[in-house]
Amino acid sequence: MNLYLLSPLPPGERKSAVTQAARRPLTGWENEQEKLIGPLAQEARSKRMTLERAIEHRRNMAAKAKNSQSRDNLIQEIRNLEDEMPELITIPRLLADDITPECLAMLMEQQSECMSIIEAEGGIFGTFAGRYSHMPNLDLILKSFSGEPCRVDRKHGQSIGLNHPLLTICVTPQPDVLRGMAENPEFRGRDFLARFLFFFGQSRLGFRVAEPPQISSQAERAFLGRIELLLSLRSNPEMNENGQALVLSAGAYESWKNFFLLIEGELRPGSSLENMTDWAGKVPGQVARLAGLLHLVSAQEVESKIEQSIMVSATELGKKLVHHARYAFHDMGCDELTACAQAILKWISDRKIELFTGRECQRAIRGRFPKKAQVEQGLNMLLEYGYIVVVPVQSSGPGRPPSPNYRVHPAVHASESVPSSNLSQPTHCDTVRYATGVPVGAGEGGRPPFDPSFNGREEVGV
Repeated sequence: MNLYLLSPLPPGERKSAVTQAARRPLTGWENEQEKLIGPLAQEARSKRMTLERAIEHRRNMAAKAKNSQSRDNLIQEIRNLEDEMPELITIPRLLADDITPECLAMLMEQQSECMSIIEAEGGIFGTFAGRYSHMPNLDLILKSFSGEPCRVDRKHGQSIGLNHPLLTICVTPQPDVLRGMAENPEFRGRDFLARFLFFFGQSRLGFRVAEPPQISSQAERAFLGRIELLLSLRSNPEMNENGQALVLSAGAYESWKNFFLLIEGELRPGSSLENMTDWAGKVPGQVARLAGLLHLVSAQEVESKIEQSIMVSATELGKKLVHHARYAFHDMGCDELTACAQAILKWISDRKIELFTGRECQRAIRGRFPKKAQVEQGLNMLLEYGYIVVVPVQSSGPGRPPSPNYRVHPAVHASESVPSSNLSQPTHCDTVRYATGVPVGAGEGGRPPFDPSFNGREEVGV
């Protein structure tokens, strides 16, 4: 039931303080384990280092032995010392921070193949993109989403085999980090971004207070108590080795199935999620994980079934997260429709075009979008948001109808003369007036932002 979560937030949103508060019971548990197990781990490590030195000394002596009898005696001593070698004791860990993929694999091998990264910043993505090695290394993070076996072999290091690795990621990077990830072909091409659930909170900048209200002591105690209960399951050998299966009740399964069918219908060509199939195809499974987590924080007994009310809450949350994901992929320019509209808009802006035909547009971007239907969808998006308007063309006779003409809104070419702090989309009234030849500005006076999903944030349902 591990999740990959991204909540992009600009600087100044107090995300570090919130992340630290959420991590507090986890770091507290780690500190307790350090106090309990740390001395035993240090004693075992010290004894092991001494025996390793003794073994190495005898190996050197065996290599220089003058006869086979002396060598055999030394080899037997080495075997006896190896039998005395204590196993290293690992101090339990829950959290990782700035870590390379290779070190993460070693850490997960030591920690029952489970680990989490809960951070306020997105530096970890730069590391996995190849900050130190200059080569992206995403295999472990991709496979740890669903527990696929992963083997890490390095020329100068030990071989690490993970049978069922599970990683949790919860990061609140700046929006530019998210856009940078989208520009990396490895992140989108290998379904890396498709594994994340996105959440865009409303910015509080300008409305912050010097003394924000504190969490009630009752709520904090309940939160800490539930986290401590879940952490106590790690001390159960059977639970730690085999896990605990959670079962859906009949009503919960029916609610989940209805959500699955709803999403599946929206993946079809022409439906709302056809350009996000890599992400949306995983949503039903993500909702099942959410239901399991909601169950764990609310049920009196972990072993009980997941009831329908829990699944209904998870599916409603899933519907909201669909809109946030749609906004995220629009913002990154990752979906094909938005990418086509942005390519057309860039062609218009670079060449300072004021009037053009559909055929001219198709020829200009056919290298990236060769199909006429793709270009038409991009043009329709620009039409919908007021960047261009259709100029009627009279047919001159029989034959193929002429390609439609499009006029560009003046605000598209007025970006340099308009203050960046005064951005708004052209109003419907502006667009109508402009189509009839009346000179207008851009809505409130600024250049329209390319945000085709802002209306979708208020929608209800998928």
